[in-house]
Amino acid sequence: MGFVKRGTVLALAFLTVLSLSACGERRTGTLKIGVKADVANFGLYDEESGRYSGMEIDLAEQLCEDLGYAQAEFVSVTSAEREAALDEGKVDMVIATFTITDERREKYHISPVYYTDSMAVMVEDSSLITDMAGLTDCRVGVMKGTSHARLFAEYLAERGIIPAFDSGSFETAAFDGGVTFVEYDSYREASDALEYGDVDAFTADWSILSGFRGAGRTILEETFSAQEYGVYTTKNSSLADRLDEAVEARLADGTIDRLKLKWGN
Repeated sequence: MGFVKRGTVLALAFLTVLSLSACGERRTGTLKIGVKADVANFGLYDEESGRYSGMEIDLAEQLCEDLGYAQAEFVSVTSAEREAALDEGKVDMVIATFTITDERREKYHISPVYYTDSMAVMVEDSSLITDMAGLTDCRVGVMKGTSHARLFAEYLAERGIIPAFDSGSFETAAFDGGVTFVEYDSYREASDALEYGDVDAFTADWSILSGFRGAGRTILEETFSAQEYGVYTTKNSSLADRLDEAVEARLADGTIDRLKLKWGN
């Protein structure tokens, strides 16, 4: 698509969103949105206030308005729960550090990319691990419902740090090819496991790890495997086309860039 044509499409999408948002009488109903509750700067739930905060929360509220809904209802989902929440109709869409993959595109409708990250590894300084080569024979914490373990093992194999393996038959819990993995339901659990020495390292997207960084911890300098986030709906969702237009418009008008700056992402 040429520059002029693409610019015209984005402008029309933006005008569509603006016209919808301007018509207050058209904003009715509740949009149920699956979000993270334990990822600082993206989706974090505060039990004391009962409120969510983060870049994805702000973006979800903006998209809710753009789509013509009166209010957003946030539903906490872990990485392992995101697909089931959509499949079972518990939520209308999911915006929860949900990486785009070809396999997921076959099952769900996914919006344009609104955020791009890379994977990284966090260690305790007391481990004396300073680079990827030092992770040989280590136990690594990962999140259930993600492809992080396979991607990390593939990267180590490409670097020659662990032996090559058949990624087509990869199973996180059973893998024992130079590193082993321990799966957790939440990032907080994985972070605690690292602190208590139950695992030697914790791998996830860099921006997620940064929320758990503190004194005595280091995110290794080397990053790998680009991770693109999208907003997910079901294939037959009536929201799909309008959602794509809304995300494109908020990319075009700088809203998403401003949210990245606001939350340090």
